Order: sequence, then structure tokens, then C-alpha cells
Amino acid sequence: MTACGNQAPKQKTEEVVVHEAQDDAVTLVNGKKWKVNFATNKGIRNMKSLMSSINNDSKLSEYREWGKSPQTEFGEIFTRCDMTGEAHNQLHNYLHPMAAWFKELKEGDLILCQSTVKALKEHLDKYDTYFR
Repeated sequence: MTACGNQAPKQKTEEVVVHEAQDDAVTLVNGKKWKVNFATNKGIRNMKSLMSSINNDSKLSEYREWGKSPQTEFGEIFTRCDMTGEAHNQLHNYLHPMAAWFKELKEGDLILCQSTVKALKEHLDKYDTYFR
């Protein structure tokens, strides 16, 4: 995730409300969502649509193969990152837990993969809470 070179200094001039998103805190500014670029919205939308193609009846090999598609979308978000400032920082806070989940899909057993997909789906469902 450090490949994204748009690291702007944080400015804390607005009141923020903290919501937990796995390991990192994602905040809203005065109750308003962060504006993100088109590529990010598209990548998240694509990941959400991929969720319907995997389920608890899937085999371990299917989880491994399936995990490549959302991970590709995840990579595209970083490749096309042109955001700056606090919106950029908050997006990285949101995306951070996903990297570990993609690793679990590559290396985990069946039960871990099932749990990981559930966590990823729940996390993706929260995206619209923080970003527009």
C-alpha cells in the first residue's frame, strides 16, 4: 500500500467522528463522507459484485482462484490512486485490512477462507458509510 505516492500531510482542522473499520480507524468529517476518485469507486463496486460468485459451499481451490479477482481490483485502486489530503489518508485506513485478507485467501485453510470472505463482504458493505 505504500506504492501510492500521494502522501499529503494530515491537517486536523475539522471535527471528526471515529468509526472502527477492522484494525484502522476511518473517520467522517462533520458527519460527511469523503469524496474519492472514480477508479476507487469502480474498484470497490467490482469487488462487491464478485462477492456473489463465492459461497460457503466452495472448495479451497475455488477460494484461492476467486481471491485473485478482488485482489486485482484492489491493486488497480492503488495503481490509479491520484487522491491527496485527508480523503486519501482515510481511504488507506479503509483499505489496509484488505491486504491481510487477500493473503489469507492465498494461504489459509478452508475455514479461514470462509471467514475471510465473510469479513471482506462485511467490510465492503461499509464502504458507502465513509465514501462517496
